[in-house]
Amino acid sequence: MTTKSTMMRVTKTEARSSKAMAATKDRLATLAALETLEAGGNAMDAAVTACLAVGVVEPTSAGIGGGGYLVYQMGNKGGVIGFPPRAPLAARPDMYKLTGEKAVAWFGWPGVENNANIEGPLSVATPGTAAGLCEAHRRFGRLPLPEVVAPAVRLAREGYAPHWFNLYALGLEAGKLHRFKDLRRIFMPGEEMPTGDLANPPRLKQPELANVLEAVGKGGHDAFYKGEIARAIAKAIKDAGGILSERDLAEYKPFVWEPGLEFTYRGRTVRTPPYGSAGIMNAMTLKMMDGFDLAKMGHNSEEMLHRFIYAARLAYADRFEYMTDPEVADVPWNGMVSDAYTRKRRALIKDKAPEQYEPGDPWAEEGRRPAKTLAASRPGYDDGTTHMCVVDEEGNAVSLTNTIGPGLGAGTVPLGIVLSSGMMWFDPRPGRLNSVRPGMWPLNNAAPALVLGKDGTRIPVGATGGRRITNCISQLIIKMVDFGMGPQEAIDSPRVDCSSPETSVDPRLPAKVRAGLEARGHKLRVMTDEYPPTGFAVFASPVVIVRAPGGQLAAGVHTFHSAYAQGL
Repeated sequence: MTTKSTMMRVTKTEARSSKAMAATKDRLATLAALETLEAGGNAMDAAVTACLAVGVVEPTSAGIGGGGYLVYQMGNKGGVIGFPPRAPLAARPDMYKLTGEKAVAWFGWPGVENNANIEGPLSVATPGTAAGLCEAHRRFGRLPLPEVVAPAVRLAREGYAPHWFNLYALGLEAGKLHRFKDLRRIFMPGEEMPTGDLANPPRLKQPELANVLEAVGKGGHDAFYKGEIARAIAKAIKDAGGILSERDLAEYKPFVWEPGLEFTYRGRTVRTPPYGSAGIMNAMTLKMMDGFDLAKMGHNSEEMLHRFIYAARLAYADRFEYMTDPEVADVPWNGMVSDAYTRKRRALIKDKAPEQYEPGDPWAEEGRRPAKTLAASRPGYDDGTTHMCVVDEEGNAVSLTNTIGPGLGAGTVPLGIVLSSGMMWFDPRPGRLNSVRPGMWPLNNAAPALVLGKDGTRIPVGATGGRRITNCISQLIIKMVDFGMGPQEAIDSPRVDCSSPETSVDPRLPAKVRAGLEARGHKLRVMTDEYPPTGFAVFASPVVIVRAPGGQLAAGVHTFHSAYAQGL
């Protein structure tokens, strides 16, 4: 008997425009951004609108209770605004009781009793989203803040009809909805999932969140971090057994880096967040790849992928060995992205992959030794995040990643705000490089980027997906820059991911290429249906806009997601 299989190709249509473009992980958020652009707002206004709106309609992934990074080019000014969650000042290295499990959950840290570092009041970190967005608007916004916030307020107050992906995402968090009654009250009104007659679906309303968003629109940063809202958040967390305080909120300040971390790839400048984000991993990986003629090797060829996997794993080795909050330990930031160090690391890429990828010595490029060292925080192995890109008519561009941690964050919702479980990013073991410390900034995986050309921004790009984000971003840049792909084609084409001990590969990658990689020593895991833990996003879920030299815009988004791009 002969059996035949059929593969069906599914894709989204590439969005095009000659004026302005918005691309987010939800149609309603994209339309909200376009509403702001049509009202006379610029790219920064629209990005703030989109971020707040997506937090209403995609509550499992993002929101004002989380944190993130925003990379911008506004006129002749470019940089990064960082607003990651921060450990409460009362946090301490031994605040979690370990179970003895070696590696659990998303980041492979040792197990903690009751998953207290992943959900519940002790997982709550100080949220940064409101501070970051207000700072971005204060510096570059054109419209009054109440007008920028208004679309999100309307979505929260009047409600929206959840679509298939909203319901799928909520369904994945059924356990958390069961454990936290306030979550259930808001997102399962009447103890039912918000579904119904397709012709007249129920509207999911969040009036408490609407009030908070409206207050932020009127009062900016201080309305969230001081006064009534801050007191209510701190009291709710304290009453539940957590440690977040009014002082934590009052003292929160976002970072502003001008110009951010910049490096060159194929003659183009790439800008990404510095320090404890995953941006430096993209820099290390792409700088190594810049020394190879990838176009000659061929897209997704054995030779090309061997070099990419090797470079990406060398970057991961350095990440886990050195990177942490700069106030906690000395970190060789400059050495890791120096040209001399890149050449040394690239020279290690031979025809065969090693059994173990070792960190290098970037201290040598800085001409010094570390002032203070700590044991590395390596996970045992390897999600809630969202991303949006906006380009306006003047060529201003924003790439913004926002997250609340795993789906529905910490599960706590004071005033309707889904708070981030930002403490999950810390190593729960004391004495390590990324152990919990008072007021510490966690190592995280956000890596939004802008690729700049001589005529301004060419590509805003970002993705969601935890540790899978960085390899996704670097591969998309390679696909578009080295191989001339459009944004949707680049997103839909097969990728690999090196964030786990085995390299995850798309099943569409030819068997001959996979066999060749294995012969070179790579351990592969073909991501077929037997690996469902991340749902539709087996790999990271990206959003991309490309601006051609003449100003024509094209956008692509993850096909198997509610992500949506549209231009004016």
